[in-house]
Amino acid sequence: MRILIVGAGAVGGYFGAELAAAGRKVSFLARGQRVPQLRAHGLTVVRPQGSTTTRVHALTASELTEPYDLVLLAVKAGALLPALDDIAHAVAKHTRILPLLNGIRHIETIRERFGERAALGGVGIVATQQDARGRILMLAAGANIAYGELDGSRTPVLDQIAAELSAAEIEHTISSTIEQDMWEKWFFMAAGAITTVLLGGPVGRIVAEDDGSAAITAIIDETAVVFERSGHPVRAEAIARVTTTLTTPGSQFTTSLYRDFLDGRGTEVETILGDLLTTAGRLEIETPLLRAATVRLRVHAATLTPRTIVVGT
Repeated sequence: MRILIVGAGAVGGYFGAELAAAGRKVSFLARGQRVPQLRAHGLTVVRPQGSTTTRVHALTASELTEPYDLVLLAVKAGALLPALDDIAHAVAKHTRILPLLNGIRHIETIRERFGERAALGGVGIVATQQDARGRILMLAAGANIAYGELDGSRTPVLDQIAAELSAAEIEHTISSTIEQDMWEKWFFMAAGAITTVLLGGPVGRIVAEDDGSAAITAIIDETAVVFERSGHPVRAEAIARVTTTLTTPGSQFTTSLYRDFLDGRGTEVETILGDLLTTAGRLEIETPLLRAATVRLRVHAATLTPRTIVVGT
């Protein structure tokens, strides 16, 4: 498949580098100084056991002249609309767009722009961060992608994507419940963001304090109610996984939203928490913990200068 990676940051950079290193037909669409940086230095992924650098094909939107088979969309929510403008010449009738974004509303945005069948559902799980040199730092072991048709059907393109990911030894799952998977990732991101931002640290530091675990459990319970009342109840096994992740003693786990907040960068507050708070308000659900975390991040956003607001990856 001809694959276009949109967003050469922490997520797209990692998965794209793995595909490129495996010799797949991958191009990276980027903006600004990221393009000459990729052309000159390639993509470096830094793991605890060492780093690898892969030469990659990077291009700008003006250089897109032919359609691709697959567009792997891995940008921050604030960069979605410009990214869709950028890929217009890369999308044909057969092109499928696999978004690895947080939240859920991006699916409708993609459909409105490119048609009902353009978007696949996708969930990317990887703990990475892009440093000042453009390198992708692995913060924890393990990375995988779940993807599927939003109606749950099995189509040939899913097997084509599986072949590409398998060649790159990327762990992956074709999911017949990908929409539910996306809602449950949103649940995880929201509960994790509220926990780390509101309580101020990695989960191991929080649970070490008296009532720390109880405070986290209250956050999980409050968040789960919103999803249940909105018609997308979180499955028991998903709640168990989130609870384990957010209450493990000694864990250094934090969310990307918390790390952006801590480093003084812009965050995806509206996509991860703001949309959920709006839903809770519409359903007349009291969510004091969600509201407090959302307001805290909005105050943070109001203090940022234009230079510190990062809308893409």
